[in-house]
Amino acid sequence: MHALGRVVETILLSVIWVGLPVAPLVVSLLAGDLSYVRRYRQTMRQLSRQLQAMARAEVIARRFYNEKRAAEQSTTWKIEGECSHCGECCLFQTCVFLDHDEQGRSRCRIYGNWFFRRLTCAEYPMTKDDIELYACPSFRAEPVRQVAQVRLGRHAIPVVARNAGPERTVEGGASPRP
Repeated sequence: MHALGRVVETILLSVIWVGLPVAPLVVSLLAGDLSYVRRYRQTMRQLSRQLQAMARAEVIARRFYNEKRAAEQSTTWKIEGECSHCGECCLFQTCVFLDHDEQGRSRCRIYGNWFFRRLTCAEYPMTKDDIELYACPSFRAEPVRQVAQVRLGRHAIPVVARNAGPERTVEGGASPRP
């Protein structure tokens, strides 16, 4: 699946590079903000940095296998933490939609809109690998305790297997019932 993702990513990034001259208009429409068109040259530079970061982070290719990897890692890793608004997960602070407030905290200019919900950003972090890729200081992946648990009401009771001693048999070869 990773190979297919890389092929699709190469094709899509190539198409985006070819369409880069009209990208500021598209970005303006997605964000509902004409400043991207007014600052055309600056937007073009930022978009080219963003495309390089997308290739480096394999954003499109990872979309193909991240859900499977997330399902696999969910049994061994638990993601904890909350966003500190550093902006590293925004393609290493290159995303064209990334903005900063007066305190230097990052914010997404399209957060919550229909387009944002279709991006991998909306699901960050899905895996331990996502956290490691962007060296995120806010989230961490903790190993899940490997003890089976039985849920009774609101309480979780750990179930621990005990090693049984050598079996004793009673007459007729049957094991005694405890």
